[in-house]
Amino acid sequence: MSSLIALGTGGAATLTTVYLYAGVRGKNKINVADEAVPYWSFGIGLLAANAGEAFQQLAGIGTQLSDAFQGNAALGDWQTGATAGLLTIVVFGFKARPWKDAICGAVAPSLYAAAGGLWALPASIFSGLITSFVK
Repeated sequence: MSSLIALGTGGAATLTTVYLYAGVRGKNKINVADEAVPYWSFGIGLLAANAGEAFQQLAGIGTQLSDAFQGNAALGDWQTGATAGLLTIVVFGFKARPWKDAICGAVAPSLYAAAGGLWALPASIFSGLITSFVK
């Protein structure tokens, strides 16, 4: 056994996604509060970065979002850190909504890593911890 929980990152990402889906619906035995959705989906995004090809689309969403802002001449000089900041404000500045927070939380790790600097710290620290447990 190479880890504490032998799931693999793809298996852990799938299990976490199903758990989040069951918990948000609120009609099952599992209950995930709306305010906890960004944290759960951030974990999914971290696992997805190291998982198989089925999960690689999450990283592409963050890249496309950042590229859309950077390609808009009306915004002037736009860097990936600005997109990461905008995403953070959308998640924590508005009322908790599972659909919004699940998408933004899952995209955040790849966007934070692409932004680099201080933005990359949460993604790199938690990614290392999570993958050491499930890989």
